[in-house]
Amino acid sequence: MTLTRRLKGHPGHPSHPPLTDVSIGAYTIAAALLVLGAAGLQQPAMAHGALLAISAGLILAPPTMLTGLLDWRDLPPGTPKRKLANLHLATMLAATAAFAVSWFPGRAGYQDGRVHTAALILALAGEALLLAGGYLGGALVFVHGHRVLSQPQTPVGQALLPGRLSPRPQAADSAPPVSQQPAAPRERH
Repeated sequence: MTLTRRLKGHPGHPSHPPLTDVSIGAYTIAAALLVLGAAGLQQPAMAHGALLAISAGLILAPPTMLTGLLDWRDLPPGTPKRKLANLHLATMLAATAAFAVSWFPGRAGYQDGRVHTAALILALAGEALLLAGGYLGGALVFVHGHRVLSQPQTPVGQALLPGRLSPRPQAADSAPPVSQQPAAPRERH
């Protein structure tokens, strides 16, 4: 198995989604701690915890980005799926940049035990971008079915073991798209 395949994960068990869950969770905790600290609740502890959470998110950012780029690389250029992935990528990069910049006033807050306004504003901007990027990534999975194996009859034991399943062609992939909009009402004469 090549290094690229190992990094991407197995069919039905891609590496990118769990990494996004952990990094988004770290950033979200940081934003929440900064809000609570700014509201006056245990400000020194909140400033300390926020910087640690942002640091964890930033440490996880490179492997999360790498696995996402490996998935992105497999998308055919010019397709709606690739266009959506491009938006997801740009939004998540902007979110990561906002948290990376927030680290600096967050570090000052860590040292003096208070929540700095710049750290709070940047983290809230990063959180808003995370929500947007997560929504776009969700559409890639739940609308376009990216990296999803639809094998509902697979026994639980096989479904839980990475590397046990392989993608199989689905008839739905080759069928033309079906409109989900109701037909326009007919006029009566």
